Amino acid sequence: MYAQFFGNYLLNKRAVTAEQLTQAIEEQHIRHIKLGILAINAGLMTTEQVDSILLRQAEENRNFGELAIEEGFLTREQIESLLNEQIPVYLLIGERLVENGVLTEAELEQYVVSYQEENALSQPGDSDTIQHDLQALLQNLFILAEDNIPEHFFQYISLLYSNLIRLIGDDFMTLNPTLITEYVTNRCCGQIINGEISLTSYLDMEEDAAIAFASRYAETEFAEYDAYVEAAMNDFLNLQNGLFNVNISNERSIELILNPAVVLDNTMVSSTSKILLLPIIYPFGTLNFFFKI
Repeated sequence: MYAQFFGNYLLNKRAVTAEQLTQAIEEQHIRHIKLGILAINAGLMTTEQVDSILLRQAEENRNFGELAIEEGFLTREQIESLLNEQIPVYLLIGERLVENGVLTEAELEQYVVSYQEENALSQPGDSDTIQHDLQALLQNLFILAEDNIPEHFFQYISLLYSNLIRLIGDDFMTLNPTLITEYVTNRCCGQIINGEISLTSYLDMEEDAAIAFASRYAETEFAEYDAYVEAAMNDFLNLQNGLFNVNISNERSIELILNPAVVLDNTMVSSTSKILLLPIIYPFGTLNFFFKI
């Protein structure tokens, strides 16, 4: 799940703009990753070692793998494993940023390393370790927008990312959350959770994105926005909130009331308190989740 935060990291480092990141995400299906980037990501080579191989490549016109074996940095088995493994989405996006001239190879290498180090990310391990890393990433993400967010909201967002990966796909990245006072919707649904914990959540997107979102969710190709697309959006939000209620009930013995999801197309949503907006970019468009906490 760490991949979904890498684009946000680049934004906060001012390495890319939101427009450049969005373009790279839309193009990330073009698979062309340098072996050196894969080796760094897997912790098999350092940036300095990769750079030394690249220098030799420029002089000797030999492939990266052969030189890495010769220098003792990689074995042939490790190279085969790297090339056969599924390429992480954030590396695909990073390479698109390089291809588009936004970053150099050296800059991408350094950002991959610093992203892992600054967020103290461990190598994939047990579920407790993964959950700890995710909570740290979420804290870093939302502290930029609001430093008084209740703990249950981080549980909600963690569940949201899991459901997006499971039901829609892992090829997304998160933009910075922002605080707003009003929002004009496109195609939108909303749902209220009441009780000892209260939360109102909304899912909004443009029509073309809604059609693509529903097609992935329902595993059916929709050609136009209709009642089935609308139902898929509502069902996703209802599923997300229902699972959250069950988790809270199991963990805290709190019973929450989940109101039916409602359609709020072309509607002004406002609040006397702040609304937290969380944009999530897929290749097919942007999902705007926003919340009254």
